Amino acid sequence: MDISIIGATGGCGREMVNQLIRDRILERTEVLQLVSSNPNTSRPHLLHGLRADLQDAYAEIIPQIDVTSDPDDIIGDVIIMTAGVTFSTDMADMDSRGVNRDFLAKNNIEIFEKFAKAVYENRKDNPPVVIIVTNPVELGVEIFCRYLPRENVIGMGAYSDSLRFRWEIASELGIKRQRVQGYMLGEHGSWMVPLWSSVRVQGFSPVEWKIAKDRLMEKCDLEKFHEKLAEEQRKIIDILSSDHIEGPGKALQHVRTCSADLRVGLKPFVVHFSEAKTLQATATATTELVKAVFEGKAIEIAVQYKLEGEEGLHIPFGSRVILAGKVERVVPSDDISEAEMKLIHKSGQVIERKLREWTDA
Repeated sequence: MDISIIGATGGCGREMVNQLIRDRILERTEVLQLVSSNPNTSRPHLLHGLRADLQDAYAEIIPQIDVTSDPDDIIGDVIIMTAGVTFSTDMADMDSRGVNRDFLAKNNIEIFEKFAKAVYENRKDNPPVVIIVTNPVELGVEIFCRYLPRENVIGMGAYSDSLRFRWEIASELGIKRQRVQGYMLGEHGSWMVPLWSSVRVQGFSPVEWKIAKDRLMEKCDLEKFHEKLAEEQRKIIDILSSDHIEGPGKALQHVRTCSADLRVGLKPFVVHFSEAKTLQATATATTELVKAVFEGKAIEIAVQYKLEGEEGLHIPFGSRVILAGKVERVVPSDDISEAEMKLIHKSGQVIERKLREWTDA
């Protein structure tokens, strides 16, 4: 199998390239294709320099490296969409709920359309699996699903958020993240939905987990999760705005006082505006998702997926799915709490409204 990374010259794209080669995802005879997102603005000459540098760094294990600036030349069996405008690190670009997703949608919808159309026209007989990394993830999934089968298009936001959710729980329990199962659904943004009912910890008896869960959720108010997340984001904005040097450190200290589910939405926010961004976490989550696609084994994961009636929604939504090379089916939310279902519907309404605004549909 071959992989194409659209936007390989960007910070996140370059980190993904490194991790895919370092982790030996591809054989020496397979192709890792580096795709420039815009030959007029994204310095396509970097692709050739990047290829040469990678060959020097990974000579013993590097797959075949192809470079192109032409969307019609994309060959990947798996395509990673990481091109486009990203969140600014300028505090002035934040709105009352954090980053301005409308700005991202306005600037990235054309690039979604450009590459989705090209992939459809050139690969319609053998559609690839597309992983959307570019934000807004929900918009990317929506646009690509207009050209490709929905089971071939997934957004990595809910996967990344779920990994963060597991880490926050594991860090409080003093255990490795691998022992924790649990999902963060909904929007990859302020309208995410923590699914506490899905959390399980390997090695904990039901009684032990009940005691631990009660302690973990002492600070949680699930029914007011989105309101509380917005409130904490405003506090962080104030901290960051008041002290550009020490602000990120103070903000991270404040985040540590919040509940585990809130930290999932708050910590990446602070990391980004510290100018460190979240390149490593995003690239690592995407690489893990690529591994899952390549292995082809049936596993349950959370990704942004275009729902067509499941959960009563008809939008791209962070959902639990069974993935086996591509999406096989959505896992029904029969076992979740009433409070969680209310959050899902609220998140769905917000995503639906935003998509209408962004696409004028």
